[in-house]
Amino acid sequence: MTEHSSDVSVSGPQPTTYARGVRTALRNNASAYGFSITITVSYGLLSGAQSAVSAAETIAFGAGAAVAFVLVGAVFVAATSRGSLPESRQALTISGGVDMLSVGAAIAAAFALSQIPGFWAWPMAGAGAVACYLLVSGLDVLIARALARRTSFGSDQ
Repeated sequence: MTEHSSDVSVSGPQPTTYARGVRTALRNNASAYGFSITITVSYGLLSGAQSAVSAAETIAFGAGAAVAFVLVGAVFVAATSRGSLPESRQALTISGGVDMLSVGAAIAAAFALSQIPGFWAWPMAGAGAVACYLLVSGLDVLIARALARRTSFGSDQ
């Protein structure tokens, strides 16, 4: 029995099947994980200096993040007549690793916006972190495609 003909042999799961499962989980969750890190750190940058964060500040942060997500999405849906790019598994695997550029850029944007004094830092940092993350993520795809053409890392072998 070959690895491709069945996920489970008579004796149980194959180590390569497990490794492929982890790889799939990484590929399918990398962007969401990076986005979660971005939002968590961005919120922490704003709340870290205060002893207590108000409900209004928390809501403003979330609302700013949500509005930025919708606006960036609307702009790019309106700007392109086609859907998302079809990607090879290799490019998707590499993209997960390159995603750290999006996280770093978004955290830097959130830090800069957290320096705004007063209430407006909350929605601005939320919006700035999200917009920056999404815009740099688009570059991540281009970088991953270029790397996929130059390496066998992450390819189906």
